[in-house]
Amino acid sequence: MTLPLERFRMLDLTRLVPGPMATWMLADLGMDVLKIEDVADRSAYRDQEALRKSRDNLTVDREALEREARSNAWNHTHRNKRSIAINLQKPEGQKIFHRLAADADVFFGSFRLGVYQRLGADYETLSKINPRLIYATISGYGFGNSFTEWPGNERNAQGMSGVSALMTGQDGEPADMLCQPVDSYSAALAVISIQAALWARESTGRGQQVDIALIEGGTAFVNSNVPDYFRKKQVRKRGFPSIGNLKCQDGKYLSNAAFAQAHFWAPFCDAVGLPEMRDKIPVGDADAIRKVRAHMLTRSRDEWLAIIPKEISVVPMLEFDEVLEGDYARERGMVLELDHPLEGKVRQLSSPFRLSDTPPTFRHFAPVLGEHTVEVLHSIGCSDSEIGELEQAGAVRASRWDVTAAKS
Repeated sequence: MTLPLERFRMLDLTRLVPGPMATWMLADLGMDVLKIEDVADRSAYRDQEALRKSRDNLTVDREALEREARSNAWNHTHRNKRSIAINLQKPEGQKIFHRLAADADVFFGSFRLGVYQRLGADYETLSKINPRLIYATISGYGFGNSFTEWPGNERNAQGMSGVSALMTGQDGEPADMLCQPVDSYSAALAVISIQAALWARESTGRGQQVDIALIEGGTAFVNSNVPDYFRKKQVRKRGFPSIGNLKCQDGKYLSNAAFAQAHFWAPFCDAVGLPEMRDKIPVGDADAIRKVRAHMLTRSRDEWLAIIPKEISVVPMLEFDEVLEGDYARERGMVLELDHPLEGKVRQLSSPFRLSDTPPTFRHFAPVLGEHTVEVLHSIGCSDSEIGELEQAGAVRASRWDVTAAKS
């Protein structure tokens, strides 16, 4: 079966969360994502014991490789990718990288500007080698401004983009989020932008630079708050009691959107036994909201759900285990059941893209470090003796361990 992006190859120099999340989506859609990894270090998402053993010793034992292959975090965002380990701080490593760039469609990195320049992976260098290359980056603050060299991360991006200011606890303090919305949204923006640049290349014949900043991703994530500010300088205040998340008698919650529309609010009030409140939605009325919240504590979540009509936008606020084990996830096939060569039955989140004719597929688990080094070097004309010389010089690292034969 043909996959939508299978004719494109990417050199993936991303790390941490947003970059690998974007390349996970692109790899699921068929793009040949070639993960460029350092010969002497490992991602924080690989097995930590294997990481410690490998820092000063380029020969990693089989036990460490097996632990790495079992890593759930690594497998989740690096499935369907290939790994080549190159030392980009050595001239020999940079030459190999440039040979790969000459035939690639996309470069994608998540470092600050100075790092690319030191590694010979900056836009000016790679665009001269391959004018058709889409050169994409994802960073905290983007390029070409006074913040460019600031380190970027989810926490700071939430703070600088307006996300933290809008995430409120009942005490008025900005609430900690137990997830990474800015990383996730920015990853999606990168996926869209890279595909848009590839499509533009069909007309122009030229590559271009794609510059994704977490700060802008975060502000775009909360864009529904922007019009009121531009029109009325109105900024939402924190510390107001929530009518969107209603706690019930059993400590579980309802996710309530009935207050957003009058034709939902009135039947909600009738259903829960608050007919006196049906004519006025209590947005901005703290006392009225507290009355609703107190009333909802008189029944359990499931008791309320049996009473409230399904068509008025009140649903259970599911805990995370309920999401992954629930009816919706099962009916939509949100969870993949897979046979891992070491772990046996494992589960992963399926691709969120649903295409009727060319659906994303699971093709293989995440690679161990340098698993495809030999294969990739052969593809650009390197002989076995040349590969051996590169390994001896510390310019590349190859794993010849076959995870699929690990049980034998």
